[in-house]
Formats: sequence, structure tokens, C-alpha cells
Amino acid sequence: MKFDVVVIGAGPSGSIAALNSAKKGYKTLLLERGPEPGAKNVSGAMIRESSISQFIDTGGLPYERTVKRVKLIFKSKKGNSVEIKVSPKGERLYTISRLKFDKWLAQKAEESGALLITKTTVLGIEGNKVITERGGVEAEYIIISEGANALLSISQGLRRELKPEETVLGVKEVYSLNKDEVNKRFNLEGDDGEAWRIISDSPLPCAGFVYTYKDSIAIGVGIPLSELKDIKPYEFLDSYKADLSEIIKGFSLREYSAKIIPENGFPSFKACNDRVYVTGDALGLVDPLTFDGIGPAITSGYLASENLGQCEKYESSLLHAKEISKVIKSRPLTKELLKEENLSFYVNLIVDFFNYWSEGDLSKLSYYKSYLGKLLKHITLGLGVIG
Repeated sequence: MKFDVVVIGAGPSGSIAALNSAKKGYKTLLLERGPEPGAKNVSGAMIRESSISQFIDTGGLPYERTVKRVKLIFKSKKGNSVEIKVSPKGERLYTISRLKFDKWLAQKAEESGALLITKTTVLGIEGNKVITERGGVEAEYIIISEGANALLSISQGLRRELKPEETVLGVKEVYSLNKDEVNKRFNLEGDDGEAWRIISDSPLPCAGFVYTYKDSIAIGVGIPLSELKDIKPYEFLDSYKADLSEIIKGFSLREYSAKIIPENGFPSFKACNDRVYVTGDALGLVDPLTFDGIGPAITSGYLASENLGQCEKYESSLLHAKEISKVIKSRPLTKELLKEENLSFYVNLIVDFFNYWSEGDLSKLSYYKSYLGKLLKHITLGLGVIG
């Protein structure tokens, strides 16, 4: 069997690539190794409507809750903490279930004419042929949307394996109870939702989240893989969520999952050759500063399908796309902040500032004068992100 386009992976980037390819008149096949789209994906997840609506009609979007409050929490080993509450204005934020969301996107691709086949693992790519355990499929163009475990992209010579210091391990649990209890514990009404970002240096430097769904709560944490030496991921998660015991009390554990989150990638990785195009996590397109991987993934999937047969144009369009350029610009700062000493430094600086301010004695911050060089370096990198 022969197709114009074969897309490998029915995550957000793969489904958007398949949807747009089919709309453009290409005979398109979308392959997914899981039993259904979303079955093998791990995400919090909170999405920004604007990162999706420019590529697809969001009517019928299967969101869980509309996020009305975002809480930033900084916690230090010393036991002090600071909470900052933000009410988003102008941007609609939603929490989603990746299983429901990915199935919806894949269905949209099917409605546009793409053929979806699940339970199919791609074993390799040989020339214009995609090799699966069910046999081979010929394709004029191949779009690899395989996620962070990018074995196919590596086999094509488009990228290398990531080093431990270039990756974060994300670990997540979902707890179920009922909608009324979620609303009660977070002081919510109707379908309003809340999202937390938790930055801590205990027991190791990490960044975590809490998301409210309709009838459940997601709790997760990301730890630099290079820091996980003598502690198992689930043990770290247990330690991390100890302070959240009252939130999940009475809820039943529904899901445990873990995944690698890339912190490096395009443009140091190639995005394509004449026939093969790579998108999403396989290209390392995750924005850790805003906890956003879905927006860049969808953008890259769309751009790949728009530039088939034009590799240089695809790579150029990635560099100029807002969702992708902000990922690239943030990498130097992210690399610095992921270092244990730096993440711990900023957690303590923020916590100490607000605590000493509340005590009315900012002179206690004089200790930080010796770190002005570090602060100036990171401020300069930060200006590069917003510039």
C-alpha cells in the first residue's frame, strides 16, 4: 500500500500534521502504537487556547476545567514558603485529559480524510518505506511525531540521544473523587479550575504542578535526570507530595505515569531531510519556563505538513514561529536554572525576600550581595528570552 504522507505518532503534533496533510489533498496515514491516541501520553496538562485555535476550530474542545487562578508556590528546605496567586486575563487556559484531548485531535484528522491505524509499532524506516510489525507502507513523505523517545529520528541521523543533564523526568499521579469535593477543596465554582506551579529545593531541586480536573486532581513533578542518583522516581514523588496530603485525602489513585522531557533539541538537531520530517518532543520542542509542550508540538506538526518537500523552508519556518522561537531563546536560561545550585539559590532568594519584607527588615538580604554576578548573568539571559 502507498500513501503520500505517513505520520508516525497520534499525539498533538502528529494528529495536526495528519489533519493538515489530508486537508491539503495528500493521501494520509496516521499510525499510533497505543490502543488509542493518548493512551501512552503523559501530561498535566494545562493548555492555552490561542496555541490551538490558530490551527483548528476549538469548538467541542474536550477540556476539563477553565483555569481561573494560577498559584505560584516557592518552598525552601528551611521550611519557609511563598505563595503568589495570579488571575489570568486575556488568555483562556484549560486543564485537559490527554486521553480525551488526543482522541479528539485524531478524530479531527480522520474527519479531514486521514486514515488512523492504532496498535501499530513502527520498527524502522528504509528509504520511502515505513516498516511496521504488520508489514511495510510506502510513503512520499514521512512525518515522525514519536515523542521524546526518538529512536526513529536518531536512526535517520537527524539527531542524537540526549544526555542526562539535557532531560527532566516528569512523574505524575491522578487522584479521583467527585466534582463537588474538588470544588470544595480548591474553593471553586462550577467548571472553574485552578493550577499550581511549585518550585522547591527539597529534597532535590524540582518544579511541580497541581491541576484540577472535573472529578479528579493531577499531581506531578519534574526532576533533572542528572540529579536522580540514589532515589527512585516514585519515592521522590512521595516525598514531594507529602505537603499535599490534605488535598488528596480521601481520593483514590487512578493513574501513575512517568516520561522524559527534553531540554535540548532543534536547531542543534536537524528537523528534516528530503523525505523525513520530525516534530514535537522528538525535536525537543518543550518550553520549560511556561510548562508548555503541547503548543510548540502542534505548531511544528502544522508547519511540517505545510512544507513537505521543502526541508530548508520547514526549518526556517520553525525558527520564525513564535511558539518555537521562545523555546529556543529560553534554552540558555533554562540550562542555567536547571543546575542544582542555581534553582536552590533562586528558591531561597524569593522566599527570603518576601519573608524579610514582611518582617520589615530587607537588610537581612545583604548576604545576597556576593551573588550579584550570578544575578546579572541570569538577568541578561532572561532579557534574551523576552527580547
